[in-house]
Amino acid sequence: MNLRKLSALIPVVMLPLGLWLGHRALEGRGLEEITAAVLGIPALSLALAFACTAGSYFCLTWFDAIGVRYAGRTLPYPKVALTSFVSLAIGHNVGVAALSSGTMRYRFYSRYGLSGADVAKIVLSCAITVALGLGVLSGIVLIAAPDLGEDVTGLSPLVMRSLGATALLLAALYVLACAKVRRRICIRGHSFHLPKAWLALAQVGIGTLNFTFVASALYFLLAGAAPFFKAVAAYVLGNVSALLAHVPGGLGVLEYVIKLVVGNGDVVGALIAFRIVYFLVPLLIGGTLLAIVELSGWGAKGERSERNLQAAPSA
Repeated sequence: MNLRKLSALIPVVMLPLGLWLGHRALEGRGLEEITAAVLGIPALSLALAFACTAGSYFCLTWFDAIGVRYAGRTLPYPKVALTSFVSLAIGHNVGVAALSSGTMRYRFYSRYGLSGADVAKIVLSCAITVALGLGVLSGIVLIAAPDLGEDVTGLSPLVMRSLGATALLLAALYVLACAKVRRRICIRGHSFHLPKAWLALAQVGIGTLNFTFVASALYFLLAGAAPFFKAVAAYVLGNVSALLAHVPGGLGVLEYVIKLVVGNGDVVGALIAFRIVYFLVPLLIGGTLLAIVELSGWGAKGERSERNLQAAPSA
């Protein structure tokens, strides 16, 4: 069975798995407790959190758009946006995002005529954008408020500032390398080229903006339980921990670190609301869109993808 045929099984397996994991996120919480926790958050804070979530998922569509350009291809933005949103709405809940969302991306992009190598380049570009965005935001937080992570890491403010400066320096060196190095790079038999400088700058900008939106969503849901930088630090540290743990949706890890950093009373309501706003609502929307796409057969023949896919200048 080739990869294209195997990809047809992806929605059948991943959608129920994503829904089950979404249900597990609220396991042990009664409906009354969940309802009370969410209703206890001011309506304005909830609305702003949803707005920030929308901003984040919009940014994520540009992760893919940059990746498509890096692969030397062009696709209509609506196709890229649909692929990105469905893949990440499910991938965020399934865990190991590079694999789960990557296979879902292949399911969509292969319909538009992209090869497995093209999709691999898109996934690689998106992963780098994630690392850059999280790294730059971490660097800003560690330099501006180095004491906030001390309780979690045990490191002194001086060390935290040094780590923050290093993170920003690495991002700057990446952009510089993209501007100067044009030859192909070989690592363990794999050959690739760096994107052009303008794409690298776009990765840094859109990646940082995305994580700022996510952290801001948490900040608004905390509704005054923590100042902005403390909420951002809590999210950054929690997200890094969750990524390292490869726990689906960061279940448990994200909550533990956020509660440890915020350390200001009961934040269960905010954390449950964050799960609903950033993970479960997009999962339901993404799952619905996936079902519509699969049942309608939209793009099943790639709409003869060669007519939609155009070669783009190398990025």
